[in-house]
Amino acid sequence: MRRLKDQVAIVTGAADGIGYAIAELFCKQGARVCVADIKEAQGVDFVKKLISQGYEAIFAKTDISDSASVAAMVATTVEQLGAPNILVNNAGIIQVSKDVLETTDELWRRNFAVNVDGMWNCCREVLPYMKASGSGSIVNIGSVHSFQIVPGYFPYAVTKHAVVGLTKNLAVEYGQYNIRVNALCPGMVETPTAFKVWSEMPDPEAARAAIANVHPLKRNASTEEMAYPALFLASHESSFMTGQSLIVDGGRSALYHD
Repeated sequence: MRRLKDQVAIVTGAADGIGYAIAELFCKQGARVCVADIKEAQGVDFVKKLISQGYEAIFAKTDISDSASVAAMVATTVEQLGAPNILVNNAGIIQVSKDVLETTDELWRRNFAVNVDGMWNCCREVLPYMKASGSGSIVNIGSVHSFQIVPGYFPYAVTKHAVVGLTKNLAVEYGQYNIRVNALCPGMVETPTAFKVWSEMPDPEAARAAIANVHPLKRNASTEEMAYPALFLASHESSFMTGQSLIVDGGRSALYHD
């Protein structure tokens, strides 16, 4: 049985990486999916692939930091697919400062504009539709950085802590309307962005292996290994779960020290 039959889902940042895997799995599970991303060419190609496989999907070019862009994306989704039952807030950026006190106003604002304001922009647009229908599920993609501090990731880690706060606050405010809000917090995932970073290092394979080795499972996650937990949080299988953060990090957060 398809777990998201007749559901309408919006997945932001779905042109590649974790969002791509989530959108693809949601389609396979019966959802009609809006692929929302700022990367137009990649997003269009992905949707063409989904449609060729018999799935119902659309692409909407979206800058989540721009509230007008988000409003247009949600309106397009409603018009072409129906009112959204599911929102996966996956889009985000990682921009960090080597020295905390050298963090510019621009860098600080850009991180928050995408990673926090962007999520809120999307939530604000879909919540009225979910409230009207009497149900909904929002999955915010956080990070292990939402709980543990890794040196050199300021202010990105601050924004990921804020994602957990947003998740809890909305869960409490909208639980009375049968709208659930949870966070999925991945560890190291082998995304195109990760491979790009490793490719710029002197020994890419050694860099990849080094980060894999910090996990008790001694490997990094695939994007598909994030898609299935997202499916669980989006589906009725987690129907009594809200305001929670599901950490999927290969056991890293359970480790006191190496």
